[in-house]
Amino acid sequence: MKSSQAISMDVMLAIVIFVGTIFVFYAIFSSSQKGTSELEKDASKVLKSVSSEDPDVGIMDGIEVDEAKLEQLLGKDYSIIKERIRTEKDFCIFLEDEDGDVIYISPGQAGIGSGKIRISDVPCD
Repeated sequence: MKSSQAISMDVMLAIVIFVGTIFVFYAIFSSSQKGTSELEKDASKVLKSVSSEDPDVGIMDGIEVDEAKLEQLLGKDYSIIKERIRTEKDFCIFLEDEDGDVIYISPGQAGIGSGKIRISDVPCD
């Protein structure tokens, strides 16, 4: 007597679904990492611009924030700042103290940037 095993259609279907699920998760996670790296690049670009000696967007004087430069930047239109920084994504420039608490630029304004962004439930603009 010969005994043989046959793979049933149920087992083959389960294997196909399992492998398909792995590919779907891989596709989702790899695309989200690309989006994250793009955001990191844009954030780095904004940080470099604000930290630079550029008189249009720079707010630093050495390692400290220059209040006069910060006030000049506050007086500028967001679209002009965005164009000068050369980014297409919306951003918000806000300050934190050494404990990570937000330092509000003015009452009801968390930072300088897009009104679409909220920091601690306070609009950025």
